[in-house]
Amino acid sequence: MISQHKLLRFTFHALLNTMPTIMIVAGEPSGDLQASRVATALKELAPDLALFGMGGDLMEQAGVELIYHIRDSAVMGIGEVFTAIPAFLKKRKHLKQLIRTKRPDAVVLVDFGDFNMPLARFTHRLGIPVIYYIPPKAWAWRPNRAKKIAKTTTAVASIFPFAADFYREAGANVEFVGHPLLDFARIDLSCAEARRAIGLNEDHTVVGLMPGSRRREVERLLPVMLEVTDQIHQTVPDCQFVLPLAPGIDSATLPEMPLINVVRESVYEAMRASDLMLIASGTATLEAACLGTPMIVVYKMSRLSWHILRKLVKLELSGLPNVIAGREIVPELLQNQVTAERVAPIALELLQNPQKREAQQAHLRWVYEQLGEPGAAKRTAQLILSHLKRGELND
Repeated sequence: MISQHKLLRFTFHALLNTMPTIMIVAGEPSGDLQASRVATALKELAPDLALFGMGGDLMEQAGVELIYHIRDSAVMGIGEVFTAIPAFLKKRKHLKQLIRTKRPDAVVLVDFGDFNMPLARFTHRLGIPVIYYIPPKAWAWRPNRAKKIAKTTTAVASIFPFAADFYREAGANVEFVGHPLLDFARIDLSCAEARRAIGLNEDHTVVGLMPGSRRREVERLLPVMLEVTDQIHQTVPDCQFVLPLAPGIDSATLPEMPLINVVRESVYEAMRASDLMLIASGTATLEAACLGTPMIVVYKMSRLSWHILRKLVKLELSGLPNVIAGREIVPELLQNQVTAERVAPIALELLQNPQKREAQQAHLRWVYEQLGEPGAAKRTAQLILSHLKRGELND
């Protein structure tokens, strides 16, 4: 929690500062990552900018003065969300105070819709430019948010072309900036190089497992994936299995996995090495698509969360490659469908039928082509600078 002394000290220095200032607000690790890249690009384009706001270590390393750190914002599950509401409201009130007193030349909001949308409305009423990078998934649920964002933002930077179209139809000033993954996905990596890098036999079949980046996801999905690997192993005895462990997962909490090669910090190598991925729905599915790796998308959540989600979400598709394509181009199984009895036959059919894998890869190449060109952070930074309140930067 920010101290009153720090808040007053920051406001005092801000009032004396004549440099253009930008507030950046991100509330989750993924937002911290993307915001840090934009902050870096802003500093490269305009070194005299003063950046401040809410974020994490990556934003701080990129030169953003943090008023709040997101380590205090992370919540999981319905219960934690409700208990965190008072703290969120207090933080937002303080950020509004800063916006009113410091009068930044622009406010950049990154994802984190329920927290950031009221900030957008407040800032817009003060006549300060609001740029929303990675706006809420209104195309998937609560579509009325798109019109609200259109009315309270100066510009929206979208990372998906279909989302840009959705927000444009709602009246927003939208620019499709491309997907940030394109700057980092190891698309130049060959399968043989990837297998050598993580110690796998180059000539044997490889199946990759990605049960998610959160503990609860891993607890729900990994046991099913392990059952599937047992069934695959019975049919394809020389098949190799690799699990790139997410940074936040402690390997000591995992069950015994004699068939599985566990690797750390080698996600792209594991993806590129695999003939097939069993993968939790999320951004990782798009990373696999960029590398052209065939996949089966799975996801499970608590019964309560699933019940609420089904009431709110309008999409019939979950995996991002399918959402982008507008149809099921990769198999996906959700909730009660996620059983070894359902997943294993699909996996074996793909492994034993190269033509089916090649057909999926052709669809994934098309998905990759829809993601634009590398340079999303730089284009977003240029968009932000074009809307600065002062209209120009100090030389």
